Amino acid sequence: MNAMPYVFTILAVMGIAAGQILFKIVASRIDGRPPLMLVQDSSFMWPLIGSLMIYAGATVLWILALQNLALSRAYMFMSLSFIIVPVISAIFFNEPLTPGFLLGLGLIIAGVTVTQVAG
Repeated sequence: MNAMPYVFTILAVMGIAAGQILFKIVASRIDGRPPLMLVQDSSFMWPLIGSLMIYAGATVLWILALQNLALSRAYMFMSLSFIIVPVISAIFFNEPLTPGFLLGLGLIIAGVTVTQVAG
């Protein structure tokens, strides 16, 4: 079995998650300012540009993965971003992870596992 398509898939998912974290940083820096002011602020623009570059790279990795994986099988891995992003958000932005939320994350992991092993 060639593992590279799965490596590309996981890297694409991680890239999407990293981009989301940068989008949150960008959003926190808007502070009601008009777009022209934002464009002139490097503390706003660099995370935005970084997130877009990460998304572009993740897109290339995703396309490489889809060369050898069925979309239906590969796409299930995208749900892992629903785990990665909240966990990182809890660490860096002090966003809560309630017991119910953690149960949901566990169900996502179980669902991805079932689709890959038994699907």
